[in-house]
Amino acid sequence: MFSKFNPPRRRLDDMHHGIARYLKQLTFAPIENPSRILELGSGTGAWSVEAARTFPSAEVIAADMSPLPETLNTLPNLTFKQMNFLEPFPFRPEIFDVVHMRFVLMHLPQPDNYIHRLASLLRPGGWLLLEDVNHTLLDANRPIGPGVQALYRGYREHMHNQGVDPGVGARLKNMLETSKKFSEVNEIVIPCYMNPNSTEDLALQELGEILKYSIDGVYVGIMDKVGPTGGITPEILRGWRKEVNDPERDLRIDMHLTWSRKL
Repeated sequence: MFSKFNPPRRRLDDMHHGIARYLKQLTFAPIENPSRILELGSGTGAWSVEAARTFPSAEVIAADMSPLPETLNTLPNLTFKQMNFLEPFPFRPEIFDVVHMRFVLMHLPQPDNYIHRLASLLRPGGWLLLEDVNHTLLDANRPIGPGVQALYRGYREHMHNQGVDPGVGARLKNMLETSKKFSEVNEIVIPCYMNPNSTEDLALQELGEILKYSIDGVYVGIMDKVGPTGGITPEILRGWRKEVNDPERDLRIDMHLTWSRKL
């Protein structure tokens, strides 16, 4: 079980396992006998480990800007590569059957162009798995409150100052289709509810709780790292927490999962 006081790496593990329990599989893409799989933004390595177990005959590469945790239980067919995603890829074109990226594109500038870079890594017929959130709280019953509005003003300004789009999840399907690199583009949207009473689906309840405390940790990290210039203060954070934990509200954040086959 997860804890809202978990450090960032533990939150990443919690999020992976929450999504895995909801999906009940690694991905909805009909992947058959892949020889090479790449995960960009592997974080704790949880998805890459599961991919290596699911496809034991495949070579799986977990790539991240940060080192993998030393406690990772690696597998014979799993290797790690530390790299800067903004620099040219250290891989030959069209050598992977699967490329996976989760919650990373929202932190990268010019995501439309980046999709072309990712497509270049795939063999014809290979699968690009892109997953991200539309970092916008929605309320099914009424407008969002002033606490959420205040935090979003600061958060979005901070992200836009970095040249990145926190709402990129909602644009994934369109960007993939517009790229003209794929013969098919598929998407599911998972509603992650902040209030467990908003759904009777236990897996969705858990996923919503994990996401709520994960993004809370993101806001705390911004506040601690850059201070008031990040647009988030303790007072603003308290207002956000009060509203997202209001049992009378029906708040959610949509998570967009896509799987696209390269032409």
